[in-house]
Amino acid sequence: MTRVQSELDWLAAEHARFCEIRRAFHRHPEIAFEEEWTSQELAKRLEALGCQISRRIGGTGFVATLGGGNGPAVALRTDMDALPLTEATGLPFASEIPGRMHACGHDGHMTLLLAVAELLARRATGGEPLPGPVHFICQPAEEVGRGADAMIADGLFDEIAPALTFGFHNWPELPLGTVAAREGAIMAAYHQIGFTLDGKGGHAALPALSDDLYGAMAALITRMNARLRHELTGAPTAFAFTQNMGGTAANIIPSHLEVSASFRFVDPAHGIAAAGIAAEVAAEISAAFGLSVAPVIRRIFDPTSNASAAVDLVAEVTAAAARGLDWQEAPAPSMVSEDFGAMIAERPGCYFWLGAGMEAGALHNNRFNFNEALLLNAPQLVADVLRAASAEAATA
Repeated sequence: MTRVQSELDWLAAEHARFCEIRRAFHRHPEIAFEEEWTSQELAKRLEALGCQISRRIGGTGFVATLGGGNGPAVALRTDMDALPLTEATGLPFASEIPGRMHACGHDGHMTLLLAVAELLARRATGGEPLPGPVHFICQPAEEVGRGADAMIADGLFDEIAPALTFGFHNWPELPLGTVAAREGAIMAAYHQIGFTLDGKGGHAALPALSDDLYGAMAALITRMNARLRHELTGAPTAFAFTQNMGGTAANIIPSHLEVSASFRFVDPAHGIAAAGIAAEVAAEISAAFGLSVAPVIRRIFDPTSNASAAVDLVAEVTAAAARGLDWQEAPAPSMVSEDFGAMIAERPGCYFWLGAGMEAGALHNNRFNFNEALLLNAPQLVADVLRAASAEAATA
């Protein structure tokens, strides 16, 4: 029997145990930077496998290091946070915290990482340690786009220096059994483009004595949509107005409005261009309506861009053994965003998708349920990816 098949058999035998671990995380969802119980529970389980724990990196984040040889280190990251959402799955292990839910599968990601760590620990006990250590990066606050930056600012890569860093996400849009990634951008950057409009308010019965802020806002929305959708070509983009605030009563013309939009892109030049267009449109609308119009740009996520060598490694490992997993090159980046990009901008690596099938529902849906079938074979693949990366780094 091959090592791969032996480990797949072990994962099948331990599947119920790993599902129970996942369901415990699911019952106790905690949102960004509040992952106290989650962090402690995950660290406790990794420590029991022989990992050394470095706590409080970026708030509730931590790193668990599994020793290997004296070669270069590699790293695997999981996200830990849940969403501010009321669960409607009706599952017997549904969230026990009102208004909180693991609706993106981070409960499953943590469990998958634990299974990887246990496989690697079992190999080391059996005389097959990795050439170098493995750092398990356990990150808070992915959903708000601040956790990776917080860990980096808190000295994450002063603490560890992985040659390659890997991350993954369950992906319902792909069939179960699919592993996918691509060289370069795989997840989009996300900037919020907002505007404040200020002018003269007044009584709704006397509109001639007030400024037309809503007319200005309508013109601004139309102009921004037209320019961004027609001027930014080449790499994909996604732009949509999503929020507006202003007005306190039906009989009062407001003196202040705010409107904001989501802008997703993969080419950094498009982010620069969009900021310039926003400034030009603000000036046009200000002049046309006699108002003060100011753009407000907030960077939320940078693109998540994969190193070609790391993508090739994941593809080769996926194809090298029969696990019921098939490689697929992602044809285009997702317009969804992910802050793991900040980590692999510092240390090269690969972010890949694990197909989960739509039976589990769409991500960020209050009926979403992580597909536990991923725990049957994906941990073995990820363990082999880390093994191959460690071996490659040791001979580089």
